[in-house]
Amino acid sequence: MSTQLRKHVIRTETEYGAVLLDERTGRYWTLNPTADLAVGVLAGGGTLAQAVSAVTAAFDVDAATARSDVERLVATLRSAGLAR
Repeated sequence: MSTQLRKHVIRTETEYGAVLLDERTGRYWTLNPTADLAVGVLAGGGTLAQAVSAVTAAFDVDAATARSDVERLVATLRSAGLAR
């Protein structure tokens, strides 16, 4: 299952990760580098497994923790209406 940002969400990279802007509400969401990496993989059409692999390759985290964190991130983005 892939996760895509909704059309009304703009992702802008920063030196500290990224910012998501919900153009409907004007609300900003800040992503740390780990979350930004996962969102970048997912928004580019990657799978949850690919996002987890990218996170474990780039950061000192085990696969189970990365998977749990990426799943929680996806759930949060979906519940906020930022992703589908």
